Amino acid sequence: MNAIKPLKGYNVLVTRGKEQAADLIQTIAANGGIPHAVPLIDFVLPKDADRVKQQLTRLEEYDWLVFTSQNGVDFFFKQLQQVKTPLNMPKIGVIGNKTKKALARNGHDADFMPDQFIAEVFAAQFPAHLTQNDKVLIVKGNLARSTIYDEIKKFSQNCEEMIIYETIFPETSLKQLTELLQTAKINIVTFTSSSTVDHFMGAVNRIAMQKEASKPIIVCIGPITRKTAESYGLNVDVCPDHEYTTHAMIECLVRYLQDHNQKEELS
Repeated sequence: MNAIKPLKGYNVLVTRGKEQAADLIQTIAANGGIPHAVPLIDFVLPKDADRVKQQLTRLEEYDWLVFTSQNGVDFFFKQLQQVKTPLNMPKIGVIGNKTKKALARNGHDADFMPDQFIAEVFAAQFPAHLTQNDKVLIVKGNLARSTIYDEIKKFSQNCEEMIIYETIFPETSLKQLTELLQTAKINIVTFTSSSTVDHFMGAVNRIAMQKEASKPIIVCIGPITRKTAESYGLNVDVCPDHEYTTHAMIECLVRYLQDHNQKEELS
């Protein structure tokens, strides 16, 4: 795929958070595209960080930890370092490979990961690994859905959620996004979460550039993000149908462009 540079000449907007964007930027560049990194999400500690630390001191009460994102893993272990009491870790469930790798970077292995990397599949498969008395702590961001929590509560009442980080819009990105839309420089917009869509459309509405925002090819990482984009009236051109990763997203984009160019040649 990389040898023929299928993204050559395309300017691709990367809306992912700054710390998570490196792989996507490299994949776009390796395929000949010109990545424009404008992070539309950033992550900070929750306002009640002291309550989080207090909850971490009770970690040994739980049988399972569930992480819904790599951000959740990273923020969790940063906060855990500040808890002086030595703790034994519960068993750990994660949604996907990125979260699993983040866990490994922090010295731990995942005991459960679903077949597909979305909350609905995790929620369907995970209860089979629980006993009725197992106590579960779900570690997540403030905007994460309650799908897993709701499903576990049907099976056992011993389930809690911990908001370990909050998602915000980095105001410094607004000027850069405005300039890119004004100059019509962007051919492709990539969304890697519903939050990136929400913040993109929030910014677009603030600067009254809805028309300009609808012109590029719209690429979403998975069905939840796609649904969010469509709820704003965006026409989603590309979305993987099974593996919801940035690499699968770019592979799907390449196929879309190849098909599109073939049709243009035949017409």
